[in-house]
Amino acid sequence: MKKIYVFLIVLVLGFGIVMFLLYGVDSIKREKYETALVVGDNTTWIYQKNKWMRVEDNEKYAELNWQKYHVFEGNKNIGSYNLWHDDIWYIFDDDKNAIMTNDVWYAYKSNYDIEVTDFIKEDLTNDEYVNAVLSEKGLPLENDYTTAYKTSVDIDRDGMEENFYVISNVFSMGKHPNRIFSFVFMVKNEQIYYLYDDVRDYKAYAGCVPNIITFIDADDDKVDELIVSCDQYSNLGRIDMLYNFDGEEFKILISNQ
Repeated sequence: MKKIYVFLIVLVLGFGIVMFLLYGVDSIKREKYETALVVGDNTTWIYQKNKWMRVEDNEKYAELNWQKYHVFEGNKNIGSYNLWHDDIWYIFDDDKNAIMTNDVWYAYKSNYDIEVTDFIKEDLTNDEYVNAVLSEKGLPLENDYTTAYKTSVDIDRDGMEENFYVISNVFSMGKHPNRIFSFVFMVKNEQIYYLYDDVRDYKAYAGCVPNIITFIDADDDKVDELIVSCDQYSNLGRIDMLYNFDGEEFKILISNQ
């Protein structure tokens, strides 16, 4: 009987050690992860102790000023530059020459490796899944789109690419549809998963035009997160959102609102 107790104790201890090596060590390592993620002129998020937080006070901005960031424009790495925040973020090289951008940009600095996934946008004309979404929402299949494209990325690293769609008829020039809409959704195994879903009656200057900014493994969990921005009318600004997919649905980890 004593031998059985010893065996069980050793078995439990061995299981505990294995579980600690598998999960505990990784958890301790991840507790030390820190990153600053900047999206465009004003959105700034901090990742510390497995949590995302918005940067909103000048004291925190001062801590982030004149640091080296990996800067991306149109999802292409344009180099490592210094960022400085006053009323908005500005980009400078080492000689303090201003770096100008013509496309949507984002930047990060971190104490761990972050992987960014390249992707290509493909213009849409007619697509069965777009038609399925429009039909489900009671919308006409023929529309004057402000934006309509898809891209394919293997966000969960299972060897199969998922298709991501972005469509909107908001702010279409000279058009006044009865209803305006904006959708961002993923198709995986022929199932539709919504990220952004907005349908409303037409009203001038209402609504928001979405755009996928990047696919980025921002927390090193081997699953890509998405940064999706949504442009509102004129000086109403832009809504920036960081999404993750838990296998069943998309959730917003943090936004700038």
